[in-house]
Amino acid sequence: MNAPFHVTCAIPRSGRTLNNFLQKLVDLGVSSEEIDSILQILSQSKLRSSLKLDEALDFLEEVRTKAPNCFSVFVDRKRFHRPYRLGFLGHDWQIGPYKLRVEGEEPHNGSSLIRLDEVDFTVVGLDELLSMTQYYLRDPSRVTKWGMYNYHLEKPTGIRIAGSAMLCSHNEVLQTEIQDIVGFFLISKVSERKHPLNLKTLSRFGQQVFVKGRYTGIVMAAYPKLNIVSVEDVEDAVLAGEKGCVGLEIVQSGSTVKRKGLFLHGGPLFLSESLYVVDYDRYVSSEALRKVIELLNPVGYFEESRLKQFAKWYRALEINLGNAWTDKPPITELFCESSDSEHGLRPYRLKTRHWKPSDTYQRDQAQQGIDRAHKQLLGYYQKICQEHPIVSV
Repeated sequence: MNAPFHVTCAIPRSGRTLNNFLQKLVDLGVSSEEIDSILQILSQSKLRSSLKLDEALDFLEEVRTKAPNCFSVFVDRKRFHRPYRLGFLGHDWQIGPYKLRVEGEEPHNGSSLIRLDEVDFTVVGLDELLSMTQYYLRDPSRVTKWGMYNYHLEKPTGIRIAGSAMLCSHNEVLQTEIQDIVGFFLISKVSERKHPLNLKTLSRFGQQVFVKGRYTGIVMAAYPKLNIVSVEDVEDAVLAGEKGCVGLEIVQSGSTVKRKGLFLHGGPLFLSESLYVVDYDRYVSSEALRKVIELLNPVGYFEESRLKQFAKWYRALEINLGNAWTDKPPITELFCESSDSEHGLRPYRLKTRHWKPSDTYQRDQAQQGIDRAHKQLLGYYQKICQEHPIVSV
């Protein structure tokens, strides 16, 4: 039996990544009315989630005639009470001359499905990718930006990052669309401390650090001497803990940190955003997959459109947090430190073999590209600062 589709994609079955990816399909010719009807139902799913399976199934039955039949009920394990919730199951869409099957999954399952040779590509963040694929990396602690991931792959696998999906959503601070960049930051409820608050210092003094359960493996790989305490909610654990306690938390806009009166410290352990992660072996052998990825247009780490979005994200975060972001690194340092190039953060293209930067071929040109990107980023940032100054209260 021939499959009714050419390419398969796994995406989270609920949340911002799903919503933003579905909206992006409209740019590729999918009906906006159809996508809007799906998003309208998904926007109600969290509110209509229930501890009673019958109530969740009733909601599923209720929406059958209001949008394409693409939903199912799942257990929302991210919530403490694990309610039953409506989520995206799957749907086939025409992308150019090819039929794309989009399937809803747990976020961390996307890379696992590639590893098991069960899907062509997925949309997933570096945080989830590191959680599931550290085993393949030469040194996971060096992979602090997604542009370094392919370079550090050592063990045999077809998993590769093709580039950023550039998924954006509305930001209240700048009142514009901003990419879904996040950082894995240290947070605390105290702004001033006797010692600089960083992971090396915390490792040396053996202080407890609260970490959400799914990220403990990433943190332990990078800082094996850190005294990690796995918790359900990092921010609440920090608030309930002793005066000097700290946590590691994913931060996008900083609004939750600000609302709870917490402080952000220094730069993040790693940066993440929605990425196109592809089965490279299938990509080489499948013309349909190559063409679909080409239409989706993955964006490289140093490309101009991403530099503009990075400047917006950094500016929105620093405006929103104000003095609550202590020891804030300069934007150019956060984007790419001088040592990152040595550890593989260099430009590569989809035409580059294995999507890995070379240590020998055109190394000088790569460094020149990084230097240009730094200057461009600083220029975009300075322009945004003029357009959105920090207003003293």
